[in-house]
Amino acid sequence: MIDELVFLPDEEVVVTAPPEHWDILIVDDEMDVHTMTRFSLRDIEINGRKLNLLDAYSGKEAIEFLKKSPSIDLILLDMVMESHDAGLKVAHWLREEAGRIDTPIVVLRTGHPGSLSAKDIASNKHFNGMLEKQKTTFQSLIGTLSQLLPRN
Repeated sequence: MIDELVFLPDEEVVVTAPPEHWDILIVDDEMDVHTMTRFSLRDIEINGRKLNLLDAYSGKEAIEFLKKSPSIDLILLDMVMESHDAGLKVAHWLREEAGRIDTPIVVLRTGHPGSLSAKDIASNKHFNGMLEKQKTTFQSLIGTLSQLLPRN
């Protein structure tokens, strides 16, 4: 007697391609910061992906942008914009109100009076890194992004 072979139906396999780029939101009220960041990062790939740089020029604009764009991979965030704590408000909104704890936030620190100290930033649970605007080099920027954006 020969047993009959019975095959199970094939499962549908859905293969999705990884995104082709990282979405990085630059939040700063200084046009020069946006311009220099774009210039520095043109044609750069980090961990196998190109960079898609997006712009917000105030804390309020950043929050509105983030409400509409849940796919931001990293935020470069100035602390002092339309108010001395505008950046802190963006970070608080993102983490506490929007519940987006996995989006890395890198503080762009200028050292303005009234802004958070380097120690305050390092100990704040909302932030994943810090760059001093006047001291940031190409290598330190690339190193920070490479460290915070996951490898493919």
